[in-house]
Amino acid sequence: MLEGLDPEQRAAAGAADGPLLVVAGPGTGKTRTLTHRVAYLVAERGVPAESCLAITFTRRAAAELAERLAALLPSGRGEPFVATFHALALTICREQYALLGFAGPPSVADDADRAAVLAELDVPMDKPVPDELREGFRKRLRARGLLELDELVPLAVSVLEPGSAASYRDRWPHVLVDEYQDVDADQYALLRALVPTDGNLFAIGDPDQSIYSFRGADVGFFLRFASDYPTATTVTLTRNYRSAPPIVAAAVQIVRPGTLVPGRGLSAERRDLGAARLAVHRVATEAEEAGWVAATIDALVGGSSFHSLDSGRVDGSDEVEVPTGFADIAVLYRTDAQSRTLQSAFTSAGLPFQKRGIDRLADRPGVPAVLRELVHHPGPVVSRLRAAGEALAARVSAPDLFSAEELTLRASDVWSAVELLRPVASASGDDLDGFLAAVATGAEVDALDPRADAVSLLTLHAAKGLEFPVVFLVGCADGVVPLRFPGEDEDERAVREAEERRLFFVGVTRARRRLFLSAARQVTRRGVTSAAALTPFLAPVDEGLLDRTGTAETPRRPAARQMRLI
Repeated sequence: MLEGLDPEQRAAAGAADGPLLVVAGPGTGKTRTLTHRVAYLVAERGVPAESCLAITFTRRAAAELAERLAALLPSGRGEPFVATFHALALTICREQYALLGFAGPPSVADDADRAAVLAELDVPMDKPVPDELREGFRKRLRARGLLELDELVPLAVSVLEPGSAASYRDRWPHVLVDEYQDVDADQYALLRALVPTDGNLFAIGDPDQSIYSFRGADVGFFLRFASDYPTATTVTLTRNYRSAPPIVAAAVQIVRPGTLVPGRGLSAERRDLGAARLAVHRVATEAEEAGWVAATIDALVGGSSFHSLDSGRVDGSDEVEVPTGFADIAVLYRTDAQSRTLQSAFTSAGLPFQKRGIDRLADRPGVPAVLRELVHHPGPVVSRLRAAGEALAARVSAPDLFSAEELTLRASDVWSAVELLRPVASASGDDLDGFLAAVATGAEVDALDPRADAVSLLTLHAAKGLEFPVVFLVGCADGVVPLRFPGEDEDERAVREAEERRLFFVGVTRARRRLFLSAARQVTRRGVTSAAALTPFLAPVDEGLLDRTGTAETPRRPAARQMRLI
């Protein structure tokens, strides 16, 4: 099970029992190392697969772990329990329902459940529950045998603390946690309850990719691992198998001024990906930037339409070095608002795209209504989804048919919701309950369709964990990256900008072969347009790694030279 791993990965996957912290830089084989650790324990150490608990943060990551483990583990040796923190907590709450005061195992409230209770409290569906009504809201849910998603982990901790933890420690003597740098206080408390100080906790992640403090994640838990587990050993993975050498070199230089990893280093192992420098393109306005991105993508794919050739934007030559499809390309941005200009430019250029963020799937306009309608139709989930979309779109298009709660719903919202949910529905087969649970606990990015021949438009946060042959990182202007807020004191600004640097590092390391960075000289934020310099995060990067184009930095190159750069 350790064959084929590099020496660093082998040291982690084949380590002795006890606490182990693995510092895994981007592209160093984090998932490969974790899955081979489980396979090694089961196949070569004789550990029952059911004794291994693997925890991650998203349903997409959990599904990937389970798929890889199924391919690695010997048949007939059982299955490890692979779950998100929420799924694990729900399992514990359902098993310990009596301690929580339920008559039977509780479920997670869906939008229909919430709507019914909100109606009793006379609170509009589109408004958050007022603080003074929160306790009453949850009591009414619990009377129906329901829990809210965000209370699952704290409740699981509460039932483990009095003495139930021993049985779970016996059940799962080996606990493996992916993306450990992203744990919050409740998740940390759950892990501490599940794993004794000298227990078998395999924690893997990268503090330089800690970017979710706004969700409560605390990188301090990663940094204090050695003090929490005094017998722990540490292994560092430094060999990057994802990106071309210039991208790896630039990424290290970008993060090094604020790194949380002593001696931060990455070595580029993929020499076959070429040595193209990072393109840094300056334009006058954000609209011009979006147009440049669309035209460059058009060129990369060899012209997406006859109009591309007729207009002269793409000359039909063989200058493009690497054959590229739309699915190979991602455009990343700091805030969701930046996507509007991009979507407009892509639509005008006839470029297919799918846009995703990190908001909950259930919060997307149209999704709650589609889910309520879907349960009234028979058949596989994907057929139910299609029928629900048709029925709901027909109702909102006929004023005499729609209900009061559909007054503000548009047919475009309905079909956008259907398209968003289709990948999840297709993967659910006939399992309606599983589909509804996936939507309730999933984020928009979990519904990214890898089979779609479309450019991915993603926020930097949503791009975490993904990779693409070609990446455009737009809005690389000071004030956007890093995002700046008025009224911050010096300490607040320093802490936030340190995380912004890590976020930029995450964005840069999503690219495998080519990375394009662009910035407008004038940006609009909160309705105010002002001049903007290039992001300071590029200042540490060696000039030899950058190829500057556009206005002011260098004179505009001839068209043939521009095509060679692409």
